[in-house]
Amino acid sequence: MLAVTRSLLPSLLAIVAAPGVRSIACPVPATPSPSSFAATAFDYIVIGGGTAGTALSARLAENPSAVVGVIEAGILHLNDPILDVPGHLASSGVGNKTYDWDFVSTPQVNAGGRNLSLSRGKLLGGSSGINGLAWDRASATEYDAWATIAGDKSWSWSGLLPFLQKAENFSKTPADPFPGITPAEAAEVEADLPHVDGFSGPIVASLNSLYFDTVTNVTVTLNNLGIETNAEPQGGNTTGVSNIRLSLYRTQGVRSYAATAYYCSHASKPNYHVLTGAQATKIIFSKTRYGLIATRVQFISDGQQYTAHASKEIVLSAGTIQTPQLLELSGIGNSTILKSKNITPLIDLPGVGESFQEHFFAAAQWQLRPGVQTFGILRNNATFAAEQQAQYAANHTGLLAATDSLTAFLTLQDIVSQDRLQELLSIFDQEASAPGLSGLQQQQYALQREWFAQGNVPAVELILWSKGLINVEQGESYAVILGGLMHPVSRGSTHIASCDPLASPAIDPKYLSQNFDTEVLLDVLKFLQKLGQSAPFSDLVTVQTNPDPTAQTDDELLAYIRASSAGGDHLVGTAALAPQASGGVVDGSLKVYGTTNLRIVDASVFPIQIGAHSQATVYAIAEKVKFCLLKTM
Repeated sequence: MLAVTRSLLPSLLAIVAAPGVRSIACPVPATPSPSSFAATAFDYIVIGGGTAGTALSARLAENPSAVVGVIEAGILHLNDPILDVPGHLASSGVGNKTYDWDFVSTPQVNAGGRNLSLSRGKLLGGSSGINGLAWDRASATEYDAWATIAGDKSWSWSGLLPFLQKAENFSKTPADPFPGITPAEAAEVEADLPHVDGFSGPIVASLNSLYFDTVTNVTVTLNNLGIETNAEPQGGNTTGVSNIRLSLYRTQGVRSYAATAYYCSHASKPNYHVLTGAQATKIIFSKTRYGLIATRVQFISDGQQYTAHASKEIVLSAGTIQTPQLLELSGIGNSTILKSKNITPLIDLPGVGESFQEHFFAAAQWQLRPGVQTFGILRNNATFAAEQQAQYAANHTGLLAATDSLTAFLTLQDIVSQDRLQELLSIFDQEASAPGLSGLQQQQYALQREWFAQGNVPAVELILWSKGLINVEQGESYAVILGGLMHPVSRGSTHIASCDPLASPAIDPKYLSQNFDTEVLLDVLKFLQKLGQSAPFSDLVTVQTNPDPTAQTDDELLAYIRASSAGGDHLVGTAALAPQASGGVVDGSLKVYGTTNLRIVDASVFPIQIGAHSQATVYAIAEKVKFCLLKTM
């Protein structure tokens, strides 16, 4: 049996029994049968009812004359405490095959030879139903880079901002000022909110107002180390420490995600048909002189094969792993790979399944002094945990409705000296000039080089968890800080392993395959050690437990990184928005090259990874495509 390492982000176990969840109204119609779905004359078929697919399909159904169908392998999980309770922070959904595809990578040579878990939501709402709730945006500079790569200004910061706002309903719940924000800064942000934030979108975004001493002391320590608190990280500059927004109905104490926010508000529409428990296996095309026309989708339900028809467009929203898989199964991809699996190539697109990019994290953990309060009290005090469970069941407040709040996005200049920065840039230059790079990779690396040198885009993220993660002891309290690469140089791939549509593809992220990534993660870990030794955070610490404090040399710390680091579950880029000649798969309208009506709408189209969690951007992509399609409806 494979020894699988899961992502560090959602790996904490649920620590109390699941309490009652406040019910969310959802007028769910009778689920169509596979045969009735196949017999329906659709205008649009969306393959994958995940984050983007659910959002886009619901928006398309707002036009009563458009008949919209969705094919989703998972099912709808309404009012499920495993998913909805913030105190669980996705810990029970991730790795649970009821909700998670739970893909596994090929052995990662530079990460201890481990097979690492790659979580993808298998339910209506997709990964938005099992993720860690983070709701943030990339910097304006990064989105502008998208426009540069795509050759399309509509993908710039100014082009995407209306759609980032369109998806968002920012709930300005009362919150104590976050450490490091002055009253004047808070007032300035308040005045600027209407220009930056969304207030009428489906996804409720909110701020946490519970700050353990760990949050306050780590923030002040970072401030003392020259990293300022960012009062408005949504406004285009993401660097600094911030109170991150979460996709959370704060007043109801439950997750806000694609199924409850988009699907439930549209489920009763007679032109909206969502088939769950069915997996798409192939897209069928008709040939014309203008290109291939996607006309049908084959799918399997309960072991039987069916075919559904669409007259206008088919949208592929199966995600970074399964979108390229379905393209290849349908004859679109690298012709050499397709032929090796006895699949007839219809369109030779070598970029399919390539340019796989993922955030990669290492963790440091500290045991805290007696009396320091954290979420660990739920593990250490059964009476208190029962009281909190009762409080949540009664009015959806308390620690089970609360979350950690501190994230920090740092530049390389924040964590290394100028001399070390030059060393890192020299390593980067050597690796970015390797032979055989695609045009897209060359352009990505040129942008990354500029960002690293200028320090205008975050290279690293820190995430504080006020709870233990690694080999915790009963009665003790802990703090964990994850430090991750936002713009790794390593590029992986995902390709079909066989022509069996139900088999998992071969996923090779190639974590730490480039020395630049390894060296930066080493510097991140050293910075975390420095952070734990600096006041006032150090005033809370008894001992660093991970990495072992006896590990002092670079080789010892690197061994720890290779043995314990893991992905952040923000997989992107395997059907990139870029010119075809550079290795792109979709054009500026997200149509697949060589087709007239097949679009891709999910994180696989990211032309370059962003220094942010991907959720809000994926929703924005769906909102943008709906706007584009509206012109043709």
